[in-house]
Amino acid sequence: MKKFLLSIAIVAISAGSVFAQENSAEKLRWKGIMNNGFWANWEIGVAGGVNATAWNKYGGVDNQTEIGDKGWQVEGNLTKWFNPIVGARVQVMGGKLNQSDDYGRDSKWIMPHVDGLVNLSNWIGGYREDRVYYAKLFAGFGVNFVNVGENRADGFAATGGLINTFRVCKQLDINLELKGVLTPGRDMPADVAALGIGKYGQMYAATLGLAYRFNKRDWSKAYSQEEVDGYLAAIAALEAGLADAHRNAGKLAERLAAQKAATDQALKDNEALRAELAKRKNSVVSSTALFFNLNSARLLDRAKSSMQILAETIAAAPKDQVFTLVGHADDETGSPEYNQKLSEKRAKAVYDYLVENGVNKDQLTWKGVGSSQNIFPINSTNRVVIVK
Repeated sequence: MKKFLLSIAIVAISAGSVFAQENSAEKLRWKGIMNNGFWANWEIGVAGGVNATAWNKYGGVDNQTEIGDKGWQVEGNLTKWFNPIVGARVQVMGGKLNQSDDYGRDSKWIMPHVDGLVNLSNWIGGYREDRVYYAKLFAGFGVNFVNVGENRADGFAATGGLINTFRVCKQLDINLELKGVLTPGRDMPADVAALGIGKYGQMYAATLGLAYRFNKRDWSKAYSQEEVDGYLAAIAALEAGLADAHRNAGKLAERLAAQKAATDQALKDNEALRAELAKRKNSVVSSTALFFNLNSARLLDRAKSSMQILAETIAAAPKDQVFTLVGHADDETGSPEYNQKLSEKRAKAVYDYLVENGVNKDQLTWKGVGSSQNIFPINSTNRVVIVK
């Protein structure tokens, strides 16, 4: 018994060391899975089944009973999984044993023991939450008490076997457990040992039971330092892009405000220009100057309104009178080559619109002069097409 208690103390100290490691800043990992805390991944289970006993005699295995021949047992256990592959449990099993002799005697029996467990399914196939069947190997040791209170025998015993686990739901498993127990012959009851020279005794059992899992039942993914660094770098890049977007939005707002101010000024200048241009011979009143936005050849709605009046005026003019559409660009924006092309696009846009609205194309001609002729004192008003 002292040896058993000493062994239990060693296991407890080892388990405490493992749990201390689990609660440290850097948790243990197994194949990309992070070990959970102490209170996670616990199971409690009960089971019952049949057993048979045997012992060796003269170096062989003799007097083997049949499975279920007067032998039965019940079990209770508490299991802790440290990761999806490795676990440990404390189990107490007991019941009645057939002593496997010619007299048909049986014995009361109880055995507390500690086992280490290995989940073969998770080890070989990788951890999966949706797996239905698990094969688990176990091996351990404990103290075997036979004929408690009468012809008592006790001593160390080793145990091992296979647990076939069938998952019913997230909380509940069905376990079919096949195990064997091996005990030295000197630890068997005296009347059994007296029947022959036995070196060791055996017990074989098959049990069926339920296991309930409580607290945290699954496992979390463990991220490597490279993955963490990658995520942090991606977040930093997104934050930098967002900051750039805010800055660009501010610049765009400033440009829009400046463009609006320039357009408003152009409208005021256009009113003053109408009076001056009305004095010119063969000029077209109210539609002589057609203004455009900065760097744009797109017709504005107000220019289209003016061109409706212009179309009516041209229609009323002599058929041999030709009107010239001259496109301009301001000299403060763009290169001379760019401004030349822009002025031509502006003149062509006015020409196309007038033709589409019924003006005789033989009465129209167009050209662009770029920024070479700043005809107005306010530079922004030179973004214009003049009808001559």
